[in-house]
Amino acid sequence: MLVVGTGLNLSAQRLAHTDVILFSLQKTADSTWQTFAPRFLTVFNTHGYNNQPNFFSNNELYLTVQTPDDTTQTEIYALDLLLKMKTRVTATPATAEYSPTLMPGGRRFSAIRVEEDGNQRLWSFPLDRSDGGRPEFPTIYNVGYHCWLRDTLAALFIVGDDGAPHVLYTVGTKSQKLQRVATNPGRCLQALPDGRLAFVTKTTDKTWFLKTFDPKKPIPEIVVIMPADSEDFVVLPDGTYISSSKSKLYQYKPGKNTNWKEIGDLAKYGVTNITRLAASKDGKLAVVVD
Repeated sequence: MLVVGTGLNLSAQRLAHTDVILFSLQKTADSTWQTFAPRFLTVFNTHGYNNQPNFFSNNELYLTVQTPDDTTQTEIYALDLLLKMKTRVTATPATAEYSPTLMPGGRRFSAIRVEEDGNQRLWSFPLDRSDGGRPEFPTIYNVGYHCWLRDTLAALFIVGDDGAPHVLYTVGTKSQKLQRVATNPGRCLQALPDGRLAFVTKTTDKTWFLKTFDPKKPIPEIVVIMPADSEDFVVLPDGTYISSSKSKLYQYKPGKNTNWKEIGDLAKYGVTNITRLAASKDGKLAVVVD
């Protein structure tokens, strides 16, 4: 989902144009990650909205898409990076879907659905499309973003009503009870291999911290201050965080770096502003640009 201002849903709005570029990553001798071999993925929708990429496998990338002739909906698309084919996964004239995320177990994926009455709930859908989906947390509304920490535990960004702050919670599929983690979170939520949650908190308008949260402990831990105006990041298999600011990419590895290190400037590809990132396990980086 997208959250703007008071958090009202965007199901009846035309969204700004964004594109997705795919890069390959390689590590140099000094452990610096570099991008190469750019590939423009959204040629099928060059004037529309292409956002929130998420790797479901090393060669399958899911996106949220809105075409220029559709001013009311977003749908989920899947891109096969090997066959260079796209598949429209959802086709729902009365609802909008955002933030496709592969669920633990690999048989279903979850997405934020803006329902006919404007409510935002977290739904799940089978990858084989054998049913029409179901709400995972039926009584929890205003869900803006999410991720799965394990098959029975999710992290939910809940949009604040009427100017109230947004709040980050964890919630179990069995208990269905929200447990507060932080106030004023960023939109990027990433599950770490050890079950912790990585996220950003916006302490002030200009100071944003990358933090981790262990569900077994009461208080999140600060990792590092984020690059200027950046709330998005990915975590590579070796534990390195990659983030961005405007056209530049940065990396940070806990225990090795004391601050973010610039690793590339995508301005040479015509990029002026990187807005989101997604990484595969085999060294691909999807970059959303506006």
